[in-house]
This record gives sequence, structure tokens and C-alpha cells, in this order.
Amino acid sequence: MARSADGGSSASTAALTRLGYCGGLGSFLGSSAIVGLSTTITMWQSGLGLGAGEVGALSAVLNFAIAAGSLLAGPLCVRLGMTKVFNWVNLVSVIGFVLCAAAPDFWVLLGGVVLAGLGTGLDLPVSISVMSRDAQDPAAGSKLVTVTQLGWQLGMLGSALAAFAVSGLAGALGGRVVFALFAVIACALLLWRLRSCEFAALHAASVKTINVTTNTVDAASRKTSAGDADSRSAAHGAGLPAAGPFGMPKRLIPAFTALLVFYIGWNLVANTWGQFQTYMLVNADASQSLATGLGIILYIVMFAANWLVSVTVNTRWRNPLFVAGGVISLAAMILMAAGGGSLWVIVAATAIMYVGLPLAGEAICKVWTQETFPLACRATVQGFILGFSRLLCGLFAFVTPALVMPGTIGVTLWGFVAVVAVFAAAGCAFMRVRRMAV
Repeated sequence: MARSADGGSSASTAALTRLGYCGGLGSFLGSSAIVGLSTTITMWQSGLGLGAGEVGALSAVLNFAIAAGSLLAGPLCVRLGMTKVFNWVNLVSVIGFVLCAAAPDFWVLLGGVVLAGLGTGLDLPVSISVMSRDAQDPAAGSKLVTVTQLGWQLGMLGSALAAFAVSGLAGALGGRVVFALFAVIACALLLWRLRSCEFAALHAASVKTINVTTNTVDAASRKTSAGDADSRSAAHGAGLPAAGPFGMPKRLIPAFTALLVFYIGWNLVANTWGQFQTYMLVNADASQSLATGLGIILYIVMFAANWLVSVTVNTRWRNPLFVAGGVISLAAMILMAAGGGSLWVIVAATAIMYVGLPLAGEAICKVWTQETFPLACRATVQGFILGFSRLLCGLFAFVTPALVMPGTIGVTLWGFVAVVAVFAAAGCAFMRVRRMAV
């Protein structure tokens, strides 16, 4: 019996690991959409004859679409069920990537970008919530959540490698090849989620456990309803009172606010470099091939830092590493601003920043969200944080090309120094208020 139990536990652990990889592949596509567009934007510009305004519009619309997808995640999960959304969401991404690959003009490319953004924006908060739910263990859930960030980094690296491989192709052909590859991966992910029996078993087991727990709480609530007023109050407190935004308990509002400010600031920095790094380097006199090649090296640095977060997420080093990441990011941005837009100063400072940003970044934000908020509102809270920040990044993307030109980049970089200081302070504030609230 013991051997059978151990075998069952091992099988469940293996299934959860594969679920983590599956969720990570969804994140891979999310970052691939962003970085893939960024690293091929000059190819599309050349092949389709796009102006600077259309280049900015593509990047902005992608952010808006990802934001809309993230904001829709919670309501769709309530209406259709979290598992159903998780299984089918990549159909939208497949259609979007195919449209991009076949786009004959700006408007079809724009439509493809919208659908790819909607699909990948929906996937991230839903995947994180599904993995956290199915793990049925906080430590295992946190570990799985960090795997999605590794997938995100691999998507950045993979799309940069793909763009580098096709950088010698004429016109928009290189961009078409890259997005056709994304379409194939999205189609494979769609089929994996729909056809996996072990994922279906994990989903069913977690839903059954949640139902049993809910019924137990309801029974206890009914039993205490015959008692005195203090007992009724205690029973009510044991449930999930819809007192704050998205149904969260009021005591979590300060933590939610600090987390939102942190992620908005962090994402403004990370998203700007993710989308416009190649554009920025080219405008600092780097060639397309050099800019893409440097991007690959920088993404490897960032992946290594994210791996460190993954292996320390359940240890006492998690919070000290966050503080160190904030300090490193701030120092790197000051160095970049002081360099005044010089190519090699930008490269060196970005390499340093790509160590700091993952240590004090999105992976830990996802873990904090899953650990802090009740399951009933977790997907909605995660979706709102991701979506609202993407919305602001989308607005910023309209003006970013003008802000990173040689004549203005110096002032812009000092503005980012302030943004890094704010998000690092907000993250530290979150750690403090969470300890008091949870």
C-alpha cells in the first residue's frame, strides 16, 4: 500500500510538473508576442512601408490587447469556468499569430496583433490560478508560478534568437517566419491542454477538494447560526466576505494597493525595454543584427536571474533578494541615465538591470498574489494587476519611440530612475503590510 501511495504521489507530482511546463509555455507565447514584435518591427516597417506612427501604434495596441485579455480573465472564469478558459484560450492566440504571419498590410497585421494580445493576455492570469489551485499546496503552487516566469524569459530569448536567425531576410519575410513559428507553438499548446488526461484529472481533483471544503464551511456556518451573535460573527468571518474590491477582505486593500503600484512601475520599465530595446539600440547606432545579438545575450542574463528566484522562492532568501534586486535596478538605471544615451553604456547598464529586475520583479509579484488573496478572487485580482499595468504601458508605448531618440533619451532615462525608485519602495511596503494583514 505504501508503495502504491508513493507511486500515486510521484505520478501526481510528475503531472503537476508537466502542468507547470504547460503554463510556462503559455507565458512563453506571451513574451514571444511582445519581444517577437519588438525584434522584427524594423522588418515589418521595411516590408510593409510603415511609418513611425504605425510602429508606435502596433506596440501600443499589443499592450492594450494584453491588458484587455488580462482584465477579462476573471469574468470569463466566473462565466465559463476556469478550466474551460485554460483549455481553449490558445485558440485566440493561434488565429492572431496566423494573421500576423500572413499580413499583406498594416491593418491585417494590426488585427493579428490584437488577437495575439488578447489570447496571451487571457492565458497568464488563468494559467497561474489553475496551477495554484491544482497544486493544493502553497509551497508547490509558488514553485509552479515561478516556472511561468522562466517560460516568459525563454520566450524573450527564443523570439530574439528566431529574429536573429531571420534578420538577413529581405522585407517582412523574417517577421512572417517568426510569427508562423509562434502559431505552430500555440496550436501545439492548444491541443496539449485539450487532450491531456492527466491535466483533466488534476483539475477534477482540485475542484472536488474545493467543493468539499466549501460544503464543510457552509455546514459549520449553518450550525453556528443557531448560536449567539458572537458565534454568527465568527462564522461570517470564516467565509469570504465581499467587502473590498473584487470580493477581497478589507484588510487586504493596503497590500493590494502596494502590489498594484509596484507592478505598474516594474512593468513600465520591463515592458519598455522588452518592446523597444532593439529600436533603442538601433537608434544608438547599432546595426539590426548587432542589436538583436546583444538582446540575446541580455536575455540569457535575465533568465539566469529568474532561475535564481525560482530556486529561492520558498526560502528565507526571497525577501533579501528582492531588496537586492531593487538596489541593483536603481543603480543600473542611474548609470544608464548618466551615460547620456551612449550605445555601450546602455548595453552595460541594461545587463546589470537585467540582473536586478527579475530579483525584484514579476515572478515574485505572481507568487505574492497567489499567496495573499483568496482563491475566489485570485484570478480576478491577478488579471486586474496585469491588465491595468498593461493598459498604462500601452498608452506609454504611443510616445516611447519619440522618447528614446538620441535627442531625448537622456531626459527619459532620468525619468525611469524615478520609476525604479517608486516600484522598489512599493514592493518593500507590500512586504510590510502583508505581514500585518495575512
